[in-house]
Amino acid sequence: MADKVRVSDLDFVYISFREPNKEQNWADLKNKVPWAKRVDGVVGFDSAHKAAAELAETDFFISVDGDNIIDEKFLLQTLDWSETNKKAVHRWRARNNINGLVYGNGGLVGWDKETCLGMKTHENAETEENRMDFCWGVPHENLHNCYSTTVINSTPQQAFVAGFREGVKMSTEKGKPIDPNNFSKIWPTNLRILSTWCTIGADVENGKFAMLGARMGSFYTVVDHKNYDFDVSDLEGMADYFHSTVKPENIDGELEIFGNSLRQQLDMPIAEYDEGESRFYRFVMPEHVNKGVQDREY
Repeated sequence: MADKVRVSDLDFVYISFREPNKEQNWADLKNKVPWAKRVDGVVGFDSAHKAAAELAETDFFISVDGDNIIDEKFLLQTLDWSETNKKAVHRWRARNNINGLVYGNGGLVGWDKETCLGMKTHENAETEENRMDFCWGVPHENLHNCYSTTVINSTPQQAFVAGFREGVKMSTEKGKPIDPNNFSKIWPTNLRILSTWCTIGADVENGKFAMLGARMGSFYTVVDHKNYDFDVSDLEGMADYFHSTVKPENIDGELEIFGNSLRQQLDMPIAEYDEGESRFYRFVMPEHVNKGVQDREY
């Protein structure tokens, strides 16, 4: 590959599973990126991304999650391989439609085909840290710019699963649960993200389910992990867990119970914001300002 490549010359592969908004988002992507390809219904995160790599015809490609809506400004960018490691996973930020966070979760991802086909993560992982996410076992370029919105509130289940998975991830260090006695030593950025997931969203449809998921994910990872023993990468298992555990009519009471537990046992800074307070929080959040397309996060 040349030293520079226009994003509009790269293959885009849409990876969907059972997202309730996947067809709507696929139509949006095809309208913006008519040459986009699609992988649908492949079980397992690792397997689905390998299927995407096999489908891509360019040796570097962009993956788009089934709950993601891209910003067309991304298509105007040019990548310069003298600035970042082409063989690394390039992860751009996304804006979360429930809590307003802007970070790598759910964002557009650039893949070197060879790197993608050779990795072993999630259901194919050989180590605990690689089972949780791509970020610990595969070289990464975590990039500053935000080029998409992750829409995770189409149903209560979708919102809850997204929150639970992030609650688990943010409560671990390289895939291992953080010791509750050392929780105060959690990376400050992770704590800010986790606290925001647990606090903001009461004013958004199904936002409370994302908040509850994040609170439960953190609680059962750090405080009571003996009562939680399945893989958050198993989306079918997560769906079953939601339907067997969460009672929509009890959502406010459950939020209070898990919020109190996290505050008392971990001293986690979680607030009980109502709709107006959640709306105000997002209003005063600093606006994210994009820089260069390959500028790193930090």
